[in-house]
Amino acid sequence: AGIIGESNRDKRLPGKDLVLGANTNGLVKAYPFQVIVRQPLINDSLSGKQVLVVFDPASETAAIFDRNLEGRILGFDMLPDTGDGISLMKDRETGSTWQLLTGRAIDGELAGMALTRLPSFYSFWFAWSDFHPKTELYEAGGSAG
Repeated sequence: AGIIGESNRDKRLPGKDLVLGANTNGLVKAYPFQVIVRQPLINDSLSGKQVLVVFDPASETAAIFDRNLEGRILGFDMLPDTGDGISLMKDRETGSTWQLLTGRAIDGELAGMALTRLPSFYSFWFAWSDFHPKTELYEAGGSAG
């Protein structure tokens, strides 16, 4: 047994890089912070599950939501910053307005609805990839679902 941290063999990212890790029913994926800071809204899929990864620069908070709402898969785009500090997004299917961090629709056809938030964790890459050796890694500019 070597020193702690020596076991990381996963060189896809520098070990000390921060990631947002998702673990849903054993489906594991990591989103590098350096990517989500530049790409604050990501429509993605996690082993077939359609997910939405959001990052709010004002609070430096990230969250992952299930994009499946009552059997309908929604795709999202950021709305321009209104200057009030609350990041908003819009779904492509109905044009409803949603709060980025709560995943709640505040205007439009889906007002009052909310996306299900999925468990996510901040971690260093070396720790995450050690704990989840088979983790998927989101690549910047990857295929948008």
